[in-house]
Amino acid sequence: MKPVVTVVLAAGTGKRLGGPKALLAWPEGKQREVPLAIAHAEARLAAESARVLVVTRRPVIGVLLGYVRPGIDLLASDAPDELGPAGSLAFAAARLGDAAAVVVTPVDTPPARAETVAALLARLEADPALLAVRPVYKGRAGHPVALRRAALGRYGAPEPPALRDHLRALGAALGDVDVADPAILVDINTPADVMGILRTLPRFVG
Repeated sequence: MKPVVTVVLAAGTGKRLGGPKALLAWPEGKQREVPLAIAHAEARLAAESARVLVVTRRPVIGVLLGYVRPGIDLLASDAPDELGPAGSLAFAAARLGDAAAVVVTPVDTPPARAETVAALLARLEADPALLAVRPVYKGRAGHPVALRRAALGRYGAPEPPALRDHLRALGAALGDVDVADPAILVDINTPADVMGILRTLPRFVG
C-alpha cells in the first residue's frame, strides 16, 4: 500500500520524564545519539514510509532542525494543550498530502520494528473492510497503528477524539494483528522507564 506517511506525535512536555520526549537522547548505531523523534522518523523512512511528519512544539523545532533530511517534515502544532495527542493528530491530518495509508506512533515508545509495521500494512491492504489495524502482543494492543486515510476524517472536525476512543468507535472496521514484538507495549514516561530500556538515566539532546 503506497504511499505511506508516518505521523510521530511528539508535542508532549515530558514533565514526568524530566524533559521533552521528542528530544530524549536515543542510540542510533554504536556511536551516535539522536533525538527520539528523529529515531522514529529514520526508522520509518528506512522501512516503508515515503514521508514522516513529526508533530511537536515550537521550542523543540530548533533542536530537531539539525537532524532533518529529505522526507522528514517538522510541524509546530498550535493545538490547545488540553487536546493532547488528539490535537497533534488533527494538526497533522490536514498535511498528509497524497498518503493512502498513515502510520501513527507516539514518540514515547521505542521505534517500531520494520516487520511489525509491515504486518499492519499487509493486513490493511488485504482486507478492504478495515479502516485501521493495531498490533497485539499476548492479547494486549499497542502501537503504532496503521490507518487508511479515510479513517482520519474525524480529525478534520472540532474536538477530535483520543485515538484510542476513535479506534474503539470503528468497531468491526478495526483489525488486530498478532506480532512477536513486546516493544509495542512499552511506554516511556518516567526516568525508570528509560533505565529499563537504555540502562541509563534520561538525557536530552540540545
